[in-house]
Amino acid sequence: MHFFNESFWIAISFIIFVYLTYKPIRRVILSALDTRINEIKNKLLEAEKLKQDAKILLEEINREMEHFEQHRQQILESAKESTAKMVEIRAAEIDSMLSRKRDSTIKAIEKQKSQAFQELSNEFTDLVGKIVHSYLIESNNNKLTQEEIINNFLKTNKKTKD
Repeated sequence: MHFFNESFWIAISFIIFVYLTYKPIRRVILSALDTRINEIKNKLLEAEKLKQDAKILLEEINREMEHFEQHRQQILESAKESTAKMVEIRAAEIDSMLSRKRDSTIKAIEKQKSQAFQELSNEFTDLVGKIVHSYLIESNNNKLTQEEIINNFLKTNKKTKD
């Protein structure tokens, strides 16, 4: 029988060897695969947890960004209001200053006008006094009455004006 030659026994021995080593190797391989599967599951769980944490952080950051945007808008509105108030205050101050300047200028003009009027009045009074004095000196020599002196003075003045 040729079935039981060396090659046959080597094949049978190999099959028995594989069968006997299959169980312990299978456990080792399955254990290694289970370990690797558990590692991958843990990494996936960790990655999922990191993803959830990232989502939470993103939501928090977005909320804070919205809060900062609202705060920025409030600051801008406050700045606009402050600027408008400052402009109003400065405009009121300028109006007040211009009003004071105008009033002081009007007072200065009135004062100069009053001084000029007073000077002209004084000059006119002095001139009239001199003219009357000179006329009285001339007319005293003629021995005229006061009424005649005034009438002659008025006639003389009318002639000089014409």
